[in-house]
Amino acid sequence: MSTRSERLLLRMNRAVVSGRILPFLAVSIITITAVAGLGAWILAPNGFEGLDDAMWWAAQTVTTVGYGDVVPESGWGRVIGLFVMAFGVSAVSFVTAIVTSAFLAWHQDRLAEERATLDRPTAHERRVRESLERIEQRLESLERRLPG
Repeated sequence: MSTRSERLLLRMNRAVVSGRILPFLAVSIITITAVAGLGAWILAPNGFEGLDDAMWWAAQTVTTVGYGDVVPESGWGRVIGLFVMAFGVSAVSFVTAIVTSAFLAWHQDRLAEERATLDRPTAHERRVRESLERIEQRLESLERRLPG
């Protein structure tokens, strides 16, 4: 992987871990909703009764709820709808992946800490091992003295 890609992934990971990604995603979704609603209302003025209907349709579509109570009827409205639906599905998938990734990273860090703790012997365990080594050395020395 290139250094640039690694830096980008590291920045994304920091944003996920710190929680800064969620407000960014919320603002992005609200912006896309507003732009799509306004665009649909301007490009397909006969497709909606008013700007409020166009905004409601955009919000339903970008969040993948899609009640179907407001539907664009013109070609341009449907083109905008296609892009809004694609963004909505992508945004939901991305948020799900981010939350899952953050949870798994936290869990892996916790397991790594537990393993490190288990791999590190305590003072008592070190004393027992040292005693066993001394006993083994004494036994070996006694065995050497025995007539064979």
